[in-house]
Amino acid sequence: MDLTSQIPRLQIRSKQGHSLLRSSRTAIASGDRVLLASWMGWFQDLGPLVAAATTEEDCLLRMQKDDVNLLICTDQLEGGNGPSLIRRAKQNHPSLKALLLVQRPILRTILQAIDAPCDGLCSHQNVGMGGVTAALTAMESDGMYHDSVIADILRHGRLGRTASGSIPPELSLKEEDVLRGLCKGMSNQEIADSLVVSIETVKSHIGSLLRKLQANNRTHAVVVAFQQGLIDLPSLPPRWTP
Repeated sequence: MDLTSQIPRLQIRSKQGHSLLRSSRTAIASGDRVLLASWMGWFQDLGPLVAAATTEEDCLLRMQKDDVNLLICTDQLEGGNGPSLIRRAKQNHPSLKALLLVQRPILRTILQAIDAPCDGLCSHQNVGMGGVTAALTAMESDGMYHDSVIADILRHGRLGRTASGSIPPELSLKEEDVLRGLCKGMSNQEIADSLVVSIETVKSHIGSLLRKLQANNRTHAVVVAFQQGLIDLPSLPPRWTP
């Protein structure tokens, strides 16, 4: 996607910031260090940025030392995860507002964030395209915000759970990565290469997936994953391999 035409508008918006950002003492957390560094630079002309961390524990420790009333984080951290960070942070700071930028838009992550509770959820597709501003605007008026991608996944997940009558199982991040590879039609070796693990590790995760999903084989596991909203639907049909 060519976003060149959006540069002037985004630059103006970045300089102006948002009134919630200017009036808040903010903590940020992400497992993506490049993204975190860009956020730190962005806050230079905004309100006070009092904490920046790549792990759940480091962010919580810093928030215990400083008065924070806004938390912005991604679901993926180097240690822990965004929904857990929000839940624990709100236990210590009940009035805290929290915005989660969802890099892995799957049902389980979204449900955990809502339960935290998270005030705003914005998918990575809509970051920089007005999603964050819309979320902050809703949060500033004590509202909640779910962007269109999040809403679609929730809707699909509800349909899947209604059809199957079951609750989505808990999968580890590695199991989710392997499942995503299966849904793309990747072979065991291709999945191993993409995750930089051994093929035996991939086989072990697939065995665990089949048990948790109560699936008969790889193809059945993919069907169950889509039915239960464990994985976001691909934009192109998967390339099935034997």
